[in-house]
Amino acid sequence: MSSVIRFISILLGAFIIATSVNAQFPNLKKAKELIKEKKTEVETKAEPKVSEDNIAETPKILKQDPVTVVFSTFPIDPKNPQSLSNEFKAGDYIYALAKLPATIKELTKDGRPEVIIFIYHVKPPQYSYLEESEEQLVFGTLRVSGDALLNDYINFEIAPNPENTISYGNPNYTFKPWGKKYTGPVEYTETLSKLESGSHKLKIVIRCPYDEAAAGVLKISGDNFNQYAKLSNDLNDFAHNAGAKSAEFPKASKSDAKLEKQMIEALKKSNDWAKGRFENGEVIKIVIVDPDWHIRRHQISGAILHRYIRAAIGLKFKDGSCAYYQVTYQEDYIGNKFQALKYDGAGDKHAISCDNIK
Repeated sequence: MSSVIRFISILLGAFIIATSVNAQFPNLKKAKELIKEKKTEVETKAEPKVSEDNIAETPKILKQDPVTVVFSTFPIDPKNPQSLSNEFKAGDYIYALAKLPATIKELTKDGRPEVIIFIYHVKPPQYSYLEESEEQLVFGTLRVSGDALLNDYINFEIAPNPENTISYGNPNYTFKPWGKKYTGPVEYTETLSKLESGSHKLKIVIRCPYDEAAAGVLKISGDNFNQYAKLSNDLNDFAHNAGAKSAEFPKASKSDAKLEKQMIEALKKSNDWAKGRFENGEVIKIVIVDPDWHIRRHQISGAILHRYIRAAIGLKFKDGSCAYYQVTYQEDYIGNKFQALKYDGAGDKHAISCDNIK
């Protein structure tokens, strides 16, 4: 009898528990739905819907497709690129075209219309689980002007044929000289000439002027890269000649025949002249480029230290070529008066056609 009573008690307890759960289930279901709604609300607040106005404010460079740099052994027509390749042999001419995410003018809004072209040597990892490394070999700063600022591409050259190069003597593209050598392809080819025999992977990166705007990779292989050294010299000669034809002699801002004579005499008495910096050139023209003297004072006391003025001097050399230098002259201030004029230094040599020295 006790066993029957115990069994009936167990059944009664199970019935009571089931009834309690069923009674609470609707509340549990409602709580679950409420949690789901709150979660959706939080996600909506964290990720607001992007409006058309927000899209319009996004910088143009961020809305473009990925950009690349393509290569060829021939000059590339930006409207119809053909004969493209990313594999070259030592001694090949190398031309490139970079497609930009916006016009050069839009990409260089900081007032510096410059495009910087970097060349990196991509080296394989020492171990398979490591990534490739990049070593910067050389870079060149290309100053862009005129109609070229409205292009959303850049035609540039790494190792061009001097007979059809657009890197030098181009009014819209300017690579400046650094000492006796020009930057740009002159330096690029000189760098290529130093590669060791074998196969090399080079990465070309375009920055306008700081942010990366385009990139591309090429491979070049060979037993000897020395032929690029000759190409570098040929390009440098071409650049000097091309620059000379387009160069303009500075305009005079002040006319003083007596002072100009003193300037020439001071130049020829200088150590730079004696050491051959000016290559014993014949002075054929001088103009004073500053409208007046500049006074330099002591930073603390304000006392006058000296005054200086600059002039452009045109020289003709024994080989028939011409150039000009911007030369600075100085007069020290001692005993309440300025002392005799003396040479104070000169800037870089600027090749110029002798006919342009007027």
